[in-house]
Amino acid sequence: MFLFLFSLRVLSCDNCNVYFNLNPNDGKHNIGFYYRTRVMQGLYNGIGLQTMTKHASHGNDPAFWGNQVQETYRTYELRGEFLIKNRWRTYVILPFVQNSQYIDDNKRYTVSGIGDPILMESFQIIDPTRLSKNENVTQRLELGAGVKAPLGKVNIRVENETPNLDLQPGSGSWNFLAFIKYSLKIKNGGLMVNTNFKRSTFNSDGYRYGNVLNCSGNYFYQTKIKSLTLIPSVGVNAEYARHDFTTEEQFDTGGVAIFANGGLQMFWKKFRLFGEFQKAVFNKMNGYTQLINKYKFNVGFSYYF
Repeated sequence: MFLFLFSLRVLSCDNCNVYFNLNPNDGKHNIGFYYRTRVMQGLYNGIGLQTMTKHASHGNDPAFWGNQVQETYRTYELRGEFLIKNRWRTYVILPFVQNSQYIDDNKRYTVSGIGDPILMESFQIIDPTRLSKNENVTQRLELGAGVKAPLGKVNIRVENETPNLDLQPGSGSWNFLAFIKYSLKIKNGGLMVNTNFKRSTFNSDGYRYGNVLNCSGNYFYQTKIKSLTLIPSVGVNAEYARHDFTTEEQFDTGGVAIFANGGLQMFWKKFRLFGEFQKAVFNKMNGYTQLINKYKFNVGFSYYF
């Protein structure tokens, strides 16, 4: 089961985040609908010294000078997870993106459109349905890789202006993904550890987002209330992004962010409902002008068959 988040945009690899765990519907296909949002903010001084216009540090725009700026990234996703002989899994993500920029609570842009789809394949090195010798201990180790295809638009205009690349539905480039996931469940409690990597390529404008490493660890506990299974979890997520690149590294891009997570999954028969809130507790952006992470919020609904 997973929450696969992917809208790097500003710093991190949201879609790179892969949350898998052992749940009542393990071993089944599923399709689902997910909504996620990410909020970033910045307060600019009277001269707004920035040089980039294609990344989150677009402060050479005079409209930012002396103002508070907020960007909200929203993604609606149709997702599918399909098993082949229990150990092979195929993941498909079809996103619709709606991003907004606000200056002092006044909406400046809202950009909507089909985002870049994702296709991934994984193999379970440790299969919990076959290799567990102790009924109180269950493990899963999974390796995977995939691609994000540049099908989303990158040049949508709003009132005769073209919002920066971060606000566009697509990235304009192919991206290659890899991940490793480990889950351990002892009786009703357990640990999920995920590490994901995204390598970007140049788009048609000669711009390349920095590569991203994303790591998370969550403790979960499974309990039942009649026919309803509840799995609350708490943990931490760390994101590291390298500098973006044109003909040289871009100083005001990339950095480190750390989030504290709290989530809840609910299972009833063939259905699953998921919710998670992630609060940024540490931001160290490269340079001096980037917007900083505030929080992320994710919800989803899945049907197993």
